Amino acid sequence: MKFYSHLIDRKIMGVNIGVEMTIGEYLRFAPEVIHKNEYQRKKVKSAGKTYDLLRKDLLNGCIMPPIILALTDSYGRELDDLVKEAIQAGPAYDKWEALDAIVERAMADNELLILDGLQRSLTIEGISANRVADENLAFINQIIRVEIYAGLSKAGILYRMLTLNTGQTPMSFRHQLEILYYDYIDNSDLPNGITVLKEVEEKRARGAGRYKYTDVIDMFYAFSTGTPMPYDRQALVGELREMDFLERYSYSPGADDMRTLLLMYHDFVSRVDELSGAWAYQPEDDGDAITRPFGASVSSIFARPQAMSGFGAECKRLVSNGAYAQLEDIAAVLPGLEFSGEPTVAFDQLLTILNEIAQRAKKIGDAQRAYFQFAMRALLLPGSDTYLDLSMCWLKAQTDYEMMYA
Repeated sequence: MKFYSHLIDRKIMGVNIGVEMTIGEYLRFAPEVIHKNEYQRKKVKSAGKTYDLLRKDLLNGCIMPPIILALTDSYGRELDDLVKEAIQAGPAYDKWEALDAIVERAMADNELLILDGLQRSLTIEGISANRVADENLAFINQIIRVEIYAGLSKAGILYRMLTLNTGQTPMSFRHQLEILYYDYIDNSDLPNGITVLKEVEEKRARGAGRYKYTDVIDMFYAFSTGTPMPYDRQALVGELREMDFLERYSYSPGADDMRTLLLMYHDFVSRVDELSGAWAYQPEDDGDAITRPFGASVSSIFARPQAMSGFGAECKRLVSNGAYAQLEDIAAVLPGLEFSGEPTVAFDQLLTILNEIAQRAKKIGDAQRAYFQFAMRALLLPGSDTYLDLSMCWLKAQTDYEMMYA
């Protein structure tokens, strides 16, 4: 194994370390890196012919583009300090050997993430597994190049994944967030009785404080992009320059807006539930009963992705527009939420509005996401006539929604 290059990436505030190694050396850690993350994509079936050709070319000794990896955050302050020194020193930096040593430890510990080259890695693994001993010896001694990023924040990793994967087999932005944050939300570290249900254990998120992992991803996605609407991949790539959160997070290692957003949203839902007296929908109390209400309790309404993404998108807008300096400032006003009228009346109005949207909209989910963003704006924008008013914000949001989409 040979370390042949050390470059500083000032866009995402990390370093790129070039390594030449044999396929055999790569396969010592690659299988664990590939398979330990159940959110990672599987082998791409639709590109079979392309990878069949790659398999043949590799056996004939072709040189493929470098595989791009990143170190996980397992090396903490030790790695952060070295990367910071390297960025500050620039070409004069003389401690690359210390960073190289951490890279070698990461290989031994399987503490790496594939940013670009998953399908190539799977192809290499498949070839090695199906070769007889003599043929395999020649194959695993071939030299490949690997580039390893060190010191990236999670947002920096995301940015590099997005730019590296343009034009290849699509991986949605939400899918990339799921991969990056798979181990980032640990139920044992979440306070206030919050439970996040991941894909392998997902049932319906029933009850207070229970949220589906994919819906938390939707909320953070909405916060990240500033819109409650789902983006297709090409739209997202076309708006990379507008995603200022990546720029900001690159210079703020350790920023944890995903966790902050989840805890703040839970505080919001808990406050609403408390003030409502644990409201539940009673069709017999409604002369025009809704056949399929959006939700029958506070937790069932606000555990849905439409409400969560509307909340996330509006929080981003409020911070970006200077209404609040940071997310924590929004959290600070939540104890001031109040119903100016009867909670039952307010929730009946909310369900009626959501039902009318469902009857009229071509894309019901998207329309409801937009409505919830207007509702959060009416509720949380300082100076609004409906500021912190859980009775009036739903009607104000209906007016704003109809002005925009009618």
